[in-house]
Amino acid sequence: MSQPLRMPKPETALHLYRHILREASYLPPIARRPVDKQIKDKFRRNREDEDKITKHLRQANHDLRALRAANAGDMGRMRRVLLRAFGRIGRRRRELISQLVHRDIPTNTEELAKYAAQMADIAERYKTLDWMDEWDLEKLRTLARSQVHADPNNAPKAAITDNQTAPEKNLPKENSWGRPLPRKLARTKLKNMWKALADKVMPPLPVAEWKKLEAIADGTMSGPWLPPPRRPLAQTAPEDAQKSQSWNWQSYAIRPVAVVDRQANRRNKLLSGAVDDNTPTGDPPAIDRHKFTPRTWRRLLSNIWQLSPAMTKKPNGKGWDVTWGGLEKQPPPARASNMEFFRDFPAVEEPTSQRKRGRR
Repeated sequence: MSQPLRMPKPETALHLYRHILREASYLPPIARRPVDKQIKDKFRRNREDEDKITKHLRQANHDLRALRAANAGDMGRMRRVLLRAFGRIGRRRRELISQLVHRDIPTNTEELAKYAAQMADIAERYKTLDWMDEWDLEKLRTLARSQVHADPNNAPKAAITDNQTAPEKNLPKENSWGRPLPRKLARTKLKNMWKALADKVMPPLPVAEWKKLEAIADGTMSGPWLPPPRRPLAQTAPEDAQKSQSWNWQSYAIRPVAVVDRQANRRNKLLSGAVDDNTPTGDPPAIDRHKFTPRTWRRLLSNIWQLSPAMTKKPNGKGWDVTWGGLEKQPPPARASNMEFFRDFPAVEEPTSQRKRGRR
């Protein structure tokens, strides 16, 4: 388990960028690649936006503190990092949703003719095409229905009901005055229903990535999959260390003690890495700090696997097969020393149904 870092705040954007990449290198290898991609994409996307540079730096410093706290033993923040890495929340989830609803290119004349007839019918009714005409709604509906039956635990999104998987059936036929619903209003309501459904589904992961999570969850993963140990930090000069350890009594003279010691509070120690030098018994440990073990990592990644489906097309090309992660829970076998309690155990008899007596 990594110790909370006690490092000076990065001064430049490039320095901050390097700190975040270094902290991401202590994540499990299966999660590091998508996290690195998100960090680099966000840096390249925002480095030209000089008008909001202060806002971006403030958010980046917040992300760096959260990532350090996660690596130091904050289970809640580590789970959130993994949810973002595997597209259960955040930007990658939106990218996976875009891939999910994207229509497949017709591969033969029959599919092309069917697609052209469908688009012609929509253009005749609504005059113009919109984003819902470009979505593969049946594929989204198939995934939503499989999620209803799978009912994943601890999902970061609200649960889906059977009624929500068929938005066209929930569309009202009349408005509040008892008149037929206008076509444009009906189209807007239908788009809002499909958008709400897409916001609740857990998008499928690539099959290769899903199988790696499966191998980690059932203990058959070959190769290194645990995060690397933390590299030692550079030692500060004796003069700088002596200056940093000197007591700043002016802060305690003009500000409340609770405000000055807020960074060294047990609830904030994982985020700040500050040291409490005022406690007589020594620097107390942080609250809710856990020790990461191989079993802990397996449980965290197994939970992510249970929230992730794998979606493949059926062999006949019609429909989709959706597989959700989840291990079958089998009771552990009894030990040899306890087998004596299970020998010659009488068989359980099936209860016989008795006829109920009627009232006299």
